[in-house]
Amino acid sequence: MIEFHVRAKQGVKLLMGRQVFLQFLTFGGGVILARILNPTHFGLYVIATSLVTTFAMFGDFGLAPSFIQRKKELTDHDLRVGFTLQQIITTVVVVGLFAAAPALTRLYPKAPPETVWLVRTLAFNLYLTSWRTMSALQMERQMRYDRLAWIEVIETLSYQSLTVGLAIAGYGVWSFVWATLARGVLGTLLVFLASPWRVRLAFDGEIAREILRFGIPFQLQNIATQACGWIIPFLVGTLIGPQAVGYLMWATSNGRKPLVLVDNMIRVAFPHFSRIQDDRAEVERTLTRYLTFSLIASTLWFAVIAVAGEPLVTWIYTDKWAPASTALKIAAALLSFDIISCFVTVTLNSLNLVRFGTRILVLRAFVYNALSIPLVLVMGFNGVALGYLLGCILIVPCLFQGLGSGALKRVLGPTAWILVPTTVSTGIGWLALQVRLPVGAHAILLVAVTTFVYLAAAWLCAPLWLTAGLRSNLHRPRFAAAGTAKPPLG
Repeated sequence: MIEFHVRAKQGVKLLMGRQVFLQFLTFGGGVILARILNPTHFGLYVIATSLVTTFAMFGDFGLAPSFIQRKKELTDHDLRVGFTLQQIITTVVVVGLFAAAPALTRLYPKAPPETVWLVRTLAFNLYLTSWRTMSALQMERQMRYDRLAWIEVIETLSYQSLTVGLAIAGYGVWSFVWATLARGVLGTLLVFLASPWRVRLAFDGEIAREILRFGIPFQLQNIATQACGWIIPFLVGTLIGPQAVGYLMWATSNGRKPLVLVDNMIRVAFPHFSRIQDDRAEVERTLTRYLTFSLIASTLWFAVIAVAGEPLVTWIYTDKWAPASTALKIAAALLSFDIISCFVTVTLNSLNLVRFGTRILVLRAFVYNALSIPLVLVMGFNGVALGYLLGCILIVPCLFQGLGSGALKRVLGPTAWILVPTTVSTGIGWLALQVRLPVGAHAILLVAVTTFVYLAAAWLCAPLWLTAGLRSNLHRPRFAAAGTAKPPLG
């Protein structure tokens, strides 16, 4: 068990280190794209991507998580059977999308005719995703993230540079499409080279049934999760138009920005919990540690956005994105609840309680859509963000029921101290709002004050295991520099 904890820590450090670098890169690229392109371009890409991914989800059968969660070792025959099933389904989905694209795009009367070919072109990216799956899942199952981290850095570099270059050259929404396909080709090649396997077609009814028994309920979870996002392209897109979709997706993406970092922890958590699933107490203890680090990031982000959101949007992205400021703040508020839901769902899956998690996520999708539809009609696109926030708050206690009576208190109770720095920093930050400065200087001041107050309060309130661990990590380089293998005990 200790080995799996060590691998998990190494995996998180590798992926998080990579992601910090990538966040600076994607932030810079996002600012340039937001200044060159308009919300309609973003909205069209979201609509086309949503149509493709929605079809793809119904054609998926949870192959990768089924193989990652399995206790026994994988064989070449297992990989070949899984690959064969995947290619059959992918081909059916791609052909179906190509034929149905004209009918699907007629759902959006305000979308231009080129939307048909946006959908058709992006459909071929599904093949690239399927071709890399077998190699990638083997590395994730073994929690070997060093090569995956570098591959994803290269992928993101290629995507950002190509998207920005094409946007500057005047390709508009097609900048996203060609960059997506180029990233897919490059990433598929690199993943296969990092973890090669003998590509063959094979079929075995028993293995196929084993894959589907775990994979289909798992995939139903993904469908239920993604159903929460269908309101944006399908309802907002048809009623209000691509511009509103662009505003909302931009706000959701930026408001939940730390989730990109936390996703790497969730990615490690699934194989981590799967390996220690026989010790439920250790699973809960480890879940609390994951949530502590994640909630510190999410609540700090919420405090900064709640205080400095509007001046930051105006200063960095220009006034054309100001209408999305309210949705940005709501998205930042729901981030913590989203993180809790994701980690608890992953824990349930690793404990082979996937059917329970699926039922709760289906319920969440129903609640979210039931709330969002009337809110959209009353509040416009901001109603979607508010509906999602309310849905997440209502569903979190239901998810914890799958871990047993009292699990919510046992797991979240030790993280309650995080409310103190969140409240204090937001309150003092709002006081700093009264200072009148030029917009850029004002934004910097608000971010600095809120962040400093949050970190100071968090240090005073944090549990001993957290502060002691941070001190240990801060002191460790000095011993290494002095030639000592590790710091002396005691």
